[in-house]
Amino acid sequence: MAYKIIWEEKGFLAKFSGTVDDKEIMEINNSMYGDIRYESITYQIADYTDVTTYLITPSEAKVIGTLDRTSSVWSSKMKKNVVVTTDEKFILIVKTYFKELEGNGWECRIFESLDKAYEWVKSE
Repeated sequence: MAYKIIWEEKGFLAKFSGTVDDKEIMEINNSMYGDIRYESITYQIADYTDVTTYLITPSEAKVIGTLDRTSSVWSSKMKKNVVVTTDEKFILIVKTYFKELEGNGWECRIFESLDKAYEWVKSE
């Protein structure tokens, strides 16, 4: 389990590596939601390109999505939510997570590279 949190001018980047589970994702979410900067970001990116093992079930993805949808009321400026991964099995988990976010006003996308993710989040 390893992750790095990077606050950027208009967003938040979480970089994961090694093995990732739902508890680790919740730790990052709690750090983000508890920070005053969360109120002013317009995007969040979760980069899983360096992850080797995913220990997240569809039901855990639903819980994380529900919590993110609830927390979205504190960040009215946030419009883009991105996951970066190439793992086909994990993409199915991410789609379950995104389904829970429907109706909260965020556009959610999956990209295969961090460069493409940044290109999208910085576009208007």
